[in-house]
Amino acid sequence: MPVHELRSQEAQHDSGAILRSHGRTAVQFELDGRVLTLGVERGVGGDVFYLPATLRWDDGTPLSAEAVALVRPVLEEVNAFWGSSSEFRVAGEG
Repeated sequence: MPVHELRSQEAQHDSGAILRSHGRTAVQFELDGRVLTLGVERGVGGDVFYLPATLRWDDGTPLSAEAVALVRPVLEEVNAFWGSSSEFRVAGEG
């Protein structure tokens, strides 16, 4: 699997992206020193990640197309590395 643990609740994907837990209800996706904080609902055996319709770094800058293309695969692969499945929902949708 293209993931290795950096420290507890933080792992790096072979793409260079880092995923870390950020409290009980959020994760941080980091790429090239930029951070995207996303909501997550933790469940038994799986987690639901809430993605905004337009992905923006925490500083408000939109993600590049290349970064957007990495978000879901990185979340899925790192979450699988941690033993959980992943589901995605657009924030605000039921």
